[in-house]
Amino acid sequence: MTLLLALGACIAAIAVVAIIAIRLLLKKKSKELTLRIKSITPFQANQESSERTLRRENDSFFQDIESDLEQAFNGRYITFREGKQFMEYYIESFNEVNDFLKRIETFHVEPSETIAKFVSDFENLQWFIKNHNTRYTKEELDIHKDFFDHCLKYPLDKQQRRSIVSEEDNCLVVSSAGSGKTSSIVGKVKYLIEIKGVDPEKILLISYTNKAAAELTDRMGIEGLRGYTFHKLALNIIGQVTGQKPSICSNTDALFLKIYQELLGDDNFKKSVVEYFFDYQIQEQDWERQKNERRQQLSAQKDTRLKAQFPDMDGKTVYVRS
Repeated sequence: MTLLLALGACIAAIAVVAIIAIRLLLKKKSKELTLRIKSITPFQANQESSERTLRRENDSFFQDIESDLEQAFNGRYITFREGKQFMEYYIESFNEVNDFLKRIETFHVEPSETIAKFVSDFENLQWFIKNHNTRYTKEELDIHKDFFDHCLKYPLDKQQRRSIVSEEDNCLVVSSAGSGKTSSIVGKVKYLIEIKGVDPEKILLISYTNKAAAELTDRMGIEGLRGYTFHKLALNIIGQVTGQKPSICSNTDALFLKIYQELLGDDNFKKSVVEYFFDYQIQEQDWERQKNERRQQLSAQKDTRLKAQFPDMDGKTVYVRS
């Protein structure tokens, strides 16, 4: 019995010594990792040319991720692409530090303040970016308030102004007809040219119709800037590359009719056409029946009227379809 107790005491002592040794080793590694984090090359310095980085090496040092983000994008909007690049720059270091935190947590070793903040900052990076862009947008709107009040014949509203100052790679504006989407485009272009100093020849205006493209060009009134349809732009590019613009058929109906009449000279084609129209009624009966049933269903849905929750200004009941 005494031998077993002695053996147990020895094992316990060995375990305690091992734990103490591991804790000391982890504390040593914690100090080493802390020094490595402090010696990280800041994101902005890493993006610059080697020559410029050497000139700034005494001024550029890593404080923490949040500070590095603010210094790298000071006075700039952080796009989704740039935010992703910033995150990818630190992801490898974060994975290493995060794995180390899990190890020291097992042995109840407190991480250094530098290590804890590094992990916390990285996990809150999206919030930092959103907060930075919110502040940037507010500052831009405040600084250039007079521009937005007078860049068009009437002041732009808050939503239009936010969409204009956004420097995101893609900006989707969804609104109803006549609500000011074209005015937002005009305001955006003037903002880029007059406030951001962008060369008008580097701005491409695309619309779906000739009328809309012409309206954009007229409303801009800026030399070297015009609106295009997708097709017009494609024709111009092809013309510049090949030296000759491709001819476009202006009457497709006449072209198809001409092709059809030429094909009728082929006996096999003529036979196929006759067979098609001969079997049309038989083959399409089920399809026609299904189409008519669907039409009736849609008509029935259109006839359904729902009573609105509130009456109109005269107190009369209002019925709606959906």
